Amino acid sequence: MDVRDAIASRRSVRQYADAPIPADHMQTLFEALQLAASANNQQNWEFVFVGDAKLKKRLARASMNQKFVADCSYFIVGVADPRLKWHMVDITIAYTNFTLQAVELGYGTCWIGAFDEAVIKGLLHVPKDKKIVVCMTIGIPEGRQVPKSRKPIESFVYLNEFGNRWR
Repeated sequence: MDVRDAIASRRSVRQYADAPIPADHMQTLFEALQLAASANNQQNWEFVFVGDAKLKKRLARASMNQKFVADCSYFIVGVADPRLKWHMVDITIAYTNFTLQAVELGYGTCWIGAFDEAVIKGLLHVPKDKKIVVCMTIGIPEGRQVPKSRKPIESFVYLNEFGNRWR
């Protein structure tokens, strides 16, 4: 699969099969995180992968009762040092690498932005001086994944100044 196909195939998956992810695939996914670009190459990211079923149920409650969080293979918590200016961007770039690698391997992911940071920090023993930037689910998609419509390119790409449509 080339990058264009991975980008076009990526979906926010909210229904997962009850199946493990092999260790060699996990290693490939970890390498996708490791290879991400970051501000000044600070690599300001740490990731907690939660596979324990009981803990995922508690994390689902802490994620505004999003049930599918409990059903994924892993719930991933992206942690960074908020004192470094670009921490939110760095985590986002790493997760983007991760999602595209996941698509190539046949997995689905979903970004999770609705969560109670204090509760998750407590459940996972994340230090107080760290920030949970965003979370993600991963697993084998179950059910039909329907692509959603996208805005036309000319509605959001401009040339030289805002509002001057690219032609």
